[in-house]
Amino acid sequence: MKKSCTLTAVLLSLTMILSGCLGGYESSSASSDNSVSNTARESETEITTISEETTVLVEETTTEATTEATTEATTTEATTTAEETTTKNNDNNLSDKLVVHYIDVGQGDSIFIELPNGEAMLIDAGEKDYGDKVVTYIHSKGYDTLDYVVATHAHSDHIGGMANVVDNFNVKNFYMISASATTQAYSNMLNAVKKSGASVHNAMAGETILNDRNLSVEIVAPKEIDNDNQNNNSVVIKLTYGDNKFVFAGDAEKSEEDGIWTNIKCDVLKIGHHGSDSSSTANFLKKTEAKYAVISCGLNNSYGHPTDSVLKRLNDRNIAVYRTDLQGTIVFTSNGKDISVNVKPSENNQPVVTTAVTTTVVTTTTTAPVTTVATTTTTAPLKTGGTIYVLNTNTKKIHYKDCSSVKQMKDSNKSYTDDYNGAIAQGYKPCKKCNPR
Repeated sequence: MKKSCTLTAVLLSLTMILSGCLGGYESSSASSDNSVSNTARESETEITTISEETTVLVEETTTEATTEATTEATTTEATTTAEETTTKNNDNNLSDKLVVHYIDVGQGDSIFIELPNGEAMLIDAGEKDYGDKVVTYIHSKGYDTLDYVVATHAHSDHIGGMANVVDNFNVKNFYMISASATTQAYSNMLNAVKKSGASVHNAMAGETILNDRNLSVEIVAPKEIDNDNQNNNSVVIKLTYGDNKFVFAGDAEKSEEDGIWTNIKCDVLKIGHHGSDSSSTANFLKKTEAKYAVISCGLNNSYGHPTDSVLKRLNDRNIAVYRTDLQGTIVFTSNGKDISVNVKPSENNQPVVTTAVTTTVVTTTTTAPVTTVATTTTTAPLKTGGTIYVLNTNTKKIHYKDCSSVKQMKDSNKSYTDDYNGAIAQGYKPCKKCNPR
């Protein structure tokens, strides 16, 4: 929710209006002795124990205030005033757009969602080091309240930054599984949620987070807790807005994917487990019928994500691929019928191939042998254990893959190599911006 008036201010405004009306005075100033009776229901707090390491979390708190007036005119005036004061968005900033931000948090997940009803949702918050980035990003969009926050599972690359997020926003509803963990990241998250006063919900299949006319958010997995593999405890979410559908798969692997029998056809699929071979099986992709896939992973990560096998499965189904490691934060926008995205599909959505580097020694009849080093390059991205460099065949510059100059480079001028010295020998010079070595 974007920044708005507090409930206290609303009740104060109602009290002042009704006090003036009930006092019977025509004067614009009400007597200090006038008062309006109102009733309030005490907040009910249900305590849920998540694990032995934690104490209690607030399950649900609701506050309701009602005020009666003696005349129909007064009631109409008070109601109108209350509605105008407490509304989250006025006619000038109401939006009918759904905006889904796949924030670049390296080797992790964090998805910020601006819902078309004016509310805001967050799924995961990346590693601890990315907590500040997630907080800053959401604040930059004008929000100080998160109506729904989901921690998909207890791994630090999904919840490491969650404590920072909860500490910096007004969190209304927090969704998590009951499976506990002994990590510091998990403990920090629980403590922050406990202090926040957010309503805590057990996130299992069948739970509905939101159902508002043509907008719904439902949990389709997990159906049961896997005590051996936290990835298969991932909260999998399906978001529907009009004709458009999004599925967020967390780190769900094959066994959890196979257990989903709910209709999960979607336009956009957040690929499970950063593109690991253990996720996004051919059968699962067939069930989703996705047109677009988003892979959230870190550049040159040590896990080799996304794997060749996953890229091939996506390519076989002609699914357009977007990658945070190569393209940064990915933003999809939907009006309920059409979907747009802030970047073009990744050029590196084909299975990568390794190109061998060959050295040819040519000896002439001169007094000293002349050695020519020929480095084989390729227009397809390489996959090796070392660093991959991008060559600009036009300017003869060598770049790191994440250099800003690479984004401006024409595809026809791009080439790839893992042999830095070989490229230098061919006359390439290091880019002064990224200074590769």
